[in-house]
Order: sequence, then structure tokens, then C-alpha cells
Amino acid sequence: MDTFRDLGLSEVMLKTIAGKGFGEPTAIQQAIIPFLMDSRRDVVAQAETGTGKTAAFAIPILERLGNPDGRVKALVLVPTRELAIQVAGEIRSLCPGRRIQVVAVYGGQPFAPQRSALKHGADIVVGTTGRILDHLEKRTLCLKDLTDLVLDEADEMLDMGFVDDIAAIMAHTPGGRRTMLFSATMPKEVLAIARRHMGAYETIATGPENHARRLIDQVYVEVREQDRFEALCRIIDREPGFYGLVFCRTRTETVSVADMLLERGYAAECIHGEIEQAERERIMKRLRSRQTTVMVATDVAARGIDVRDLTHVINYDPPQDPDSYVHRIGRTGRAGRTGTAVTLVIPRERRALDLIRRTTGKAMRRGGVPAVADIIAARRARIEEVIRQVMHGEDAGPYALLAASLLEGTEPAVVLASCLRHAYGDELDPKAYREIRALAPQAESKQHTRLFVARGRRHGMTHRNLLRFIREHTGVKERLVKDIEIRDDFAFLTVPPAEAALIQKRFGRSGGRPLVGIARPGQGRKMAG
Repeated sequence: MDTFRDLGLSEVMLKTIAGKGFGEPTAIQQAIIPFLMDSRRDVVAQAETGTGKTAAFAIPILERLGNPDGRVKALVLVPTRELAIQVAGEIRSLCPGRRIQVVAVYGGQPFAPQRSALKHGADIVVGTTGRILDHLEKRTLCLKDLTDLVLDEADEMLDMGFVDDIAAIMAHTPGGRRTMLFSATMPKEVLAIARRHMGAYETIATGPENHARRLIDQVYVEVREQDRFEALCRIIDREPGFYGLVFCRTRTETVSVADMLLERGYAAECIHGEIEQAERERIMKRLRSRQTTVMVATDVAARGIDVRDLTHVINYDPPQDPDSYVHRIGRTGRAGRTGTAVTLVIPRERRALDLIRRTTGKAMRRGGVPAVADIIAARRARIEEVIRQVMHGEDAGPYALLAASLLEGTEPAVVLASCLRHAYGDELDPKAYREIRALAPQAESKQHTRLFVARGRRHGMTHRNLLRFIREHTGVKERLVKDIEIRDDFAFLTVPPAEAALIQKRFGRSGGRPLVGIARPGQGRKMAG
């Protein structure tokens, strides 16, 4: 099915789609739309953000909605406030001229305006699980007429600990509703939700490596820890139109990295979980308008960010697991454009990198830190291109007489060089970059200790819970805890030796059995077996 017309859509919808500038349907749209149009069966679909999945489920819902009556027929659950706003906006854009009320409800905003919007009638509700539950408990939201339930980015919702909220919301929905579950990855926890809460469902995937990810050049660069920021700056400087996300592990690090980038003159900002919603929306507006070209973010804060033209994703810290890696890099290489994902790795993080490379099934190529000479050459070429465009596109006007005066008795090259230095400052000065020393992986790796924790997902352990638990009970700072891996029955983490001794002393035994100990080769495989 090469066109939207082949999908059996109405003329009104086809006109709307054409007006939005959609060309051919994406792979997930080709697979999902006909299925949802012709069947009332539940569906579990593997699809990443940026592949057109919102339109894939919204178009069939709107086509089958009929005459709107203000009673909620469709509910879309999403993991973040940002995504709730974006999905609601996308659905509204697909029903111009129709009196369909799409209401977004999410935390971080006053309850009363959302209650008022629901009271005046809502045909489709998009919301985060916590605020949806609030409205259900206060009886300001009724789902008795619901026909369609969408779980969007289900793996993200599970990672954020929303599984109980999802179950509680489903208990308020009628048994005859259709459920659509969308997830970028398919861990067994996601499939468990499908088995437990959905009827006979169809599984649809466009392949383990969709078209969007094939457009992403994936690179890893090994650096010393003290050279990580310098490497980041060189990567940004090498690219003429850098417009991307830089991922850090902690809120503190996002602030620190963004501040250092600002000091160097980059149009950078940071976003993290403690930023108020109003300020977050202002930050996102600046990013979309390219007033900000480098956004530093944590995984949690970046969930829901959907900016199509991002050229790069930089993993300043490697992600904690392959699923997080998939979500991170999926924010570039969208809508048929190419993108670049660069992961900076220090020696002790090599194990995390190896895990990502094994489980994603995508060979990441090894790259190097851009040489200063290459950066200077690229900048020189850009300056020359700008000047030549000005020369051919604008009249020298009032500057012609001044130029003639300056050239009297002076070498033209000297005059031009002086003008360029005044305009571009030290942009071509290699001294602006400090030397990056060669790696010493063995010496550096001895400075950290790998710990085994006898608690995992089955015990409610998450990345966030583990960090908070360690901080509250030992005082060890989050930035010192690296390479966290959460498995079903156990977890791993890496800390400096002194902190490792402190954690072991605090949690060494629980009920006679060691809760935390030094990780040994094959320990995880042995327990899993």
C-alpha cells in the first residue's frame, strides 16, 4: 500500500492528510491503519517515536468515531506531560472542521481548568496516568462509553513505574473496548500487560530495526573521563548545523554541562525533572525555533520530546540499558532525514557499551575525537562560504568607499584578515582547544568497583529507586554511581572503592544473606540460570 488512498480512508481524511503535507504512509501506518479500520481486535505494535505512530492509531479512531457527543470514546495514556500535549495537538490537527473535542490532562498544571474542559464534553482524552487517575477518583472523568484505549510508549511507562496506575485505569474501562499498545521495545513486562489486560490481540512490528533507525549513523568514541567535555565540544564544532540532544545521567550533570557549554558560547540549555511545566514549555519553544541548538537532558526529562529535525543525539553518559539507548537515538533520523548518534565512553563503561551493541543488533562503528586541524578546516570552509554568498548576493553599498580607503597603501590580504578577525574573533585559533591525552584504560578501571545487588525488577527495583535508596541510606552521591543494570532478580552498579565499601557495610546482609557484594564474573548468568 503505497498511498494513503490505498488504506481505505475517507475523502475528508485524505484531504486533511494532504493538507498536513503527508506524502506516503510510513511502515507502521501501512501496517496499523488497515488493521484498525477492518477489525475490532486488540493490537500490540512495536513502533518508535518519530515513525508516525500517533497518526497510525489516531486516523482509524477518528474515522470510526461518528458524530461527536461529548462523551469520552477514546483514551490515550502517555508517560509524560510533554507527550500528552504533543499527541493531543497531533490528533486535533487530523480533525479540522469537525466538532471533536480533544482534551489533554496531565500533572504540573491546575486541576480546575482540566475539570472544566472535561465537564464541557470530551470525545478524546490524552493524559498521563497519575492525572487520569485523579479525575477518575474525583469522578470528573467517566469512561463508561469508551471504545478505544491506547497505551502509547508502554515501555517508557513501565520504566517510570506506572504499571499499577495502568491496571487501575483499565479497571474503569468497559470490557468491550479495544486496546492498542504501542512500544518501541518489547520486553517481557510489556507483553505481560498485554496478556493480563487485553483480549485476543494481534502483534504487529515493522522489523526489529525500522527505517528510522537505519538512517542513524551510530558511533562510539572512547575518551578519558577528564576529556569527555572537550570531546563533546569538538563533536559539536565539527558539524556546521549541529542541532541536537545531549544526554546525561543526573540532573546535577545536566546543569553543569549546560553551564559549561554556555560559557563557551554555545546556544545551550538544560531540561530535567525538577523544572516546572511552564518553564519546560518555554524551553521547548526555544528549542523548536532553534534559539537553542544544544539541549542537555536526562532520560526522564527528555521523554516526550519530539523535534523532527534534530541532527544529533550525543550520549554524554552511556544509557543504562539497551532500551534506553533505542529511545535516545530514536530522536534523530526522523521523517526520512539522516541523523547521527554518538556515545562517549570511558574505559569503565565499556561493559555497558558491549551490552548495548549485543542486544540492539546494530553494529556501532568506532569513531575518534575530531582533530583540531579538521575542526579549523571545517570552520574555515564555512566562513568562506558565508562570505562568498554575501559577495554574490548583496550590494556593498556604503561599505564600498570605506573598503577603497582601507586598501590605499595596504596589502589587500592584510585588510581582509583584519576584518575577518574582527568578525570571527578566535574561531580559527587552535589554542581554543586543549590537548586530549591518550587513554589509559587499565589504570582508570582500577579506580572503580563493580557491585552486585540481590534485588531486581521482580522486587520493584528501578534505576531511579536504586539511586534514591543508596543516596538516602548511605549519602553516596548519584553522580558517583555508574553503569547501573537492572535485571529481573538482581542488579549491578559501579562506584569508587571508598563508596563501594560504604555501601557494602550498610547493605552487606539482609536476613542472613548478603544483599550487596563484589560482582564476580558470570554471577548474573549463574543466577539467571
